[in-house]
Amino acid sequence: MLNYHVKKRKRTRYTLRIVGFVTILVCMSQIIAFIMGYGRGYKIGTFIAFILCLYGFYLFFNSFRSAAYDIDYEFNQDDFVIHTRYGDKRHTYDEIGDLNQIIPENDLFYSMIQITIGKKQYLLPFSYKKEVADKIYMFLNERVTTKTLELDIEEKKDDKENS
Repeated sequence: MLNYHVKKRKRTRYTLRIVGFVTILVCMSQIIAFIMGYGRGYKIGTFIAFILCLYGFYLFFNSFRSAAYDIDYEFNQDDFVIHTRYGDKRHTYDEIGDLNQIIPENDLFYSMIQITIGKKQYLLPFSYKKEVADKIYMFLNERVTTKTLELDIEEKKDDKENS
């Protein structure tokens, strides 16, 4: 069993919330002034303020998503569990559609593992921990390959029985 913890900063979440909230306030004041009758000649500016207001909402609400908080990954023999702030998600290795290890070309001290399950993508960053990334990737790759081969063998047996 392997465990890995991805730490996220509180300051990043708070910064996104503050920037989003301030953007919403400034843009809403422009929109309200336009609706009240002040500045009729600023239609383009009001439209731009509306777009920026939507972007402020995007920043504010995305600061509450589960990926903005700390995430714990627990890799077991048969499945892996992703512990987030909003609950746990259990996945088996045969659900993994794509598994990649991203290593930069130049000698930088980081690597990443990208796990794709259906439409969801999980990205595990490893700063200054390349050995840990290699160990987890080899473990995952072995489990995914084993499950894929088991499913292929079962399908071939079913095809032979049906013929």
